[in-house]
Amino acid sequence: MGKSETFHRVKDVGIIPAIRTANTHVAVRAAESIRQGGVAVVEVSLAPKNGLEVLDAVATEHGKSMLVGAGTVVDAEGVRQAALAGAQFIVTPGFSPEAVAKAKEFGLAIFAGALTPTEVQVASASGADAVKLFPCYATGGTRYLKSLRGQYPGTDFIASGGVGLENCGDYIRAGACAIGVGGEIADSDSMAVGDFRVFTVRTKRLREAVRDARALLEESSSLSVGEAR
Repeated sequence: MGKSETFHRVKDVGIIPAIRTANTHVAVRAAESIRQGGVAVVEVSLAPKNGLEVLDAVATEHGKSMLVGAGTVVDAEGVRQAALAGAQFIVTPGFSPEAVAKAKEFGLAIFAGALTPTEVQVASASGADAVKLFPCYATGGTRYLKSLRGQYPGTDFIASGGVGLENCGDYIRAGACAIGVGGEIADSDSMAVGDFRVFTVRTKRLREAVRDARALLEESSSLSVGEAR
């Protein structure tokens, strides 16, 4: 699958659930629970020391039924290792031109982290497929995203950091093409006790919230076009 198709699928789903654990079995179970909730996309954090091993396990088990990406990638070497471990897309917490270049080399979609207008502009110009606005809650949330969208209308934004069920619709309506969530779906306490069913429930609720927000946005856009005529 090419990077364009991968990004199209991510945007279509609208949610990128992140899993952060050092336990390969737990990660595989968590990914399956997320898929059962109707979201066939998952990001595996490389923050744990054995993150590549975890990524490899999830990609091996679910790579044919889900898009499996690597998160917390900070440099070109991380991209290379993630690609070899089976990652289908890359997510970075901050901007690294070397990481973007390496992702292009491997033909992987990359969502580059940025926060300030300068970082957004540089990340977008670098050829990153989308800008991961992170942590978006720290700079005004949806109001900040709306402001950036006004200045960079050609940039696809993924809202991440403090996004959950209560406000995900607001971020979609503010212009995010997708949201990134972590503990809002796969929290460490639930993983520790093996309560994976809750991940399915949370995923379904978030998926429905994103769907409803998009429907309202489309309806509003249609009304605006009609009024303009």
